[in-house]
Amino acid sequence: MFLPCHRNQRHRPRTSECRRASSDALKTCYDRLVAVLTISSCLLFATTTDAAERIRYKNANGKEVEIVGEAIVTAQDGGQMILTDDGHMLIVQPETVISRETTTEPFTPVDDAEISRRLLEILPDGFAIYRTKNYVIAHNTNEAYVRWVGSLFESLHRGFHSYFKNQGMTLSQPRFPLVALVFANRQSFDQYAKAELGDAGGSVIGYYNLETNRMTTFNVPNPERNVATIIHEATHQLAYNTGLQTRFADNPMWFSEGLAVFFESPNFNNPNGWKGIGWVNTVNLARFRRFQLSRPQDSLITLFSDDLRFRNEATAENAYAEAWAMTYFLIRTKRKEYFQYLRELSESKPLVQLDRRERIEMFQRIFDTDLPSLDRQFLLYMAKVK
Repeated sequence: MFLPCHRNQRHRPRTSECRRASSDALKTCYDRLVAVLTISSCLLFATTTDAAERIRYKNANGKEVEIVGEAIVTAQDGGQMILTDDGHMLIVQPETVISRETTTEPFTPVDDAEISRRLLEILPDGFAIYRTKNYVIAHNTNEAYVRWVGSLFESLHRGFHSYFKNQGMTLSQPRFPLVALVFANRQSFDQYAKAELGDAGGSVIGYYNLETNRMTTFNVPNPERNVATIIHEATHQLAYNTGLQTRFADNPMWFSEGLAVFFESPNFNNPNGWKGIGWVNTVNLARFRRFQLSRPQDSLITLFSDDLRFRNEATAENAYAEAWAMTYFLIRTKRKEYFQYLRELSESKPLVQLDRRERIEMFQRIFDTDLPSLDRQFLLYMAKVK
């Protein structure tokens, strides 16, 4: 199949576990698609239609599967990226298709009741559904804990919409139910995550999955890390479901992760453990200070031009810290340009990736600066942050 081709959503050691969980989840899902597809010069992006497609095909295990959805991208050989009625994004290879028909029925996403039914069908025994105004939470934990998680989600949901409205951004309503899987403990989380993340599942504590559009976590014993992870991954989910970001588009990880860390800072003066958006992230500020002791001169080039630092065990923690610091600096000092940059990113197409030079040129054009000048301003500003 022909398609050119990002977090993990998501997604090691706990020093940067919840951050790196995001990068793994986002990038693992993206790379899984890249591995399946062949680069081509011709992509056909679907125009919006009311009709749904019904496709019957054989999955990787040879099992016949029927899905209802809409084509997002079609390649020259007929392979497609399909958005299903429960929010999954799947690649259907032409040679696996048994039948395909365009129905006379409109494409209609499933509702909370149907997604709840489907979740309970695939999850292990002992799971229940807890619904809030905006979320469907499948869990095998106790009611008090899932209520607390639900209240965190709703606090973020209100804050997220209010924040971007105040920046002049128009958010779309999610087309699909916002789904979270909340496990009672590390063991049950690991058993589930292994199927999605492989061996990396045992070293993360939460992730947002770009393919399934779901976030997954468990009751983490460390309260600060627990709150940070829940807010971080739920921020990814909201960004990809309200039109701020496009799933499987070229979303630079410094931006995606920097935004999520900007939102996540716990505040235990509030009963829920989280008060609002944009507080100084003390954990990542301390990491950035340590990183500055050995920070290379080309740090911004490597931060902006590709995502390699986020995916390298030795450099990921510093990359997340610098992504937060850069996001904090830009929003505080170059707010207009930052949100213009976000607007342009939100228009990106799935599976179309900028190269290193194009990423930097886009940044410099919107912020009207060169990187050496920006770096000097950045370091001077961050030196005063406490």
